[in-house]
Amino acid sequence: MTTSLGRLDDFPLDTPTPVKVDGRTCLVIRRSEAPDEVCVIPDACPHAGLSLTKGPRGDYRDGVITCAWHNSRFNVCTGENLDWTPGMAGIRVPGWSRRLIAMGKAPTPLGVLESSVVNGEVILAE
Repeated sequence: MTTSLGRLDDFPLDTPTPVKVDGRTCLVIRRSEAPDEVCVIPDACPHAGLSLTKGPRGDYRDGVITCAWHNSRFNVCTGENLDWTPGMAGIRVPGWSRRLIAMGKAPTPLGVLESSVVNGEVILAE
């Protein structure tokens, strides 16, 4: 089964764009490095389930999204965790504080949803 998320042109370059999929918010990211492709991720950090984009200091740059709350960084196309809880709200903290912020949770990758572009339409495989 597949779900259409919209036309490729509906998604601006280098801007995580929220879409609702089965009652949950996902982010569609069309990267300038590959403008005819998209990456789709849940809008929820695996650390605490908070929005990656709605919060004090979220950021997206060069294929990497930074959690708005705990600064964890993820590759948006592979889900790879690049940095786990290095701070709060955009402010870096000392190493001992990172362990406290992590709340005992091990570094976790971000889930990436299988998607493709077919005839200019962004399709999510379910």
